[in-house]
Amino acid sequence: MAEARRGRLQNLGIAGITALSGFVTVVLVIGALLLGLWIDAQLGWRGPATICLLVASVPLSLTLMIWLTLTLVKRLPQQQLPSE
Repeated sequence: MAEARRGRLQNLGIAGITALSGFVTVVLVIGALLLGLWIDAQLGWRGPATICLLVASVPLSLTLMIWLTLTLVKRLPQQQLPSE
């Protein structure tokens, strides 16, 4: 019973890590979009800053997502394999 609960908690932890990494990616891309639109409006341009920031946010968000996921997965307790 306790092992089933521990496995369920580990699954919930993995789901939480997945949701957090997706949320961070969305926030980063939306932030790049808004910042690019603001810079373009201030300089009177029609898109170059927005496009550059959106393109730059892709590798940044992927790197941040992988780093965050690996860091949080290391903190999860290891599940014991059943002995035969």
